[in-house]
Amino acid sequence: MRWRFRLISDSAVAWAGHRVIPVALIGFIALWTAVGLTFSFPRQWFLLTNMVGTLVTFLILLLVQHSQNRDMKALHAKLDELIRSSEAGNHWIAAETKDADAIEDMRQQHQDQISEKRA
Repeated sequence: MRWRFRLISDSAVAWAGHRVIPVALIGFIALWTAVGLTFSFPRQWFLLTNMVGTLVTFLILLLVQHSQNRDMKALHAKLDELIRSSEAGNHWIAAETKDADAIEDMRQQHQDQISEKRA
């Protein structure tokens, strides 16, 4: 089930990000407006437009967030492996799981070490 969701999510994000989509949306909006003018824009027309627009926006937002979260996890795993295989201190591994004060302390300690090496 997980791999199906990932496949669907990846496909939807790739589809939504395709360069043809803005042109297709402009054409759809023009068609939607022409049909609305033909029927004198009944109240239900506006309700349907708002509902569909909100739902599509929310769905795309969730799919993009899912994709970004997965990409970020992969990026962190790669960075952790680079840290592990380099001369950098292993205390930097999984720094994203620490609170803001601890990260700031680590950053300050790193800046102090750089300053000492330059002096």
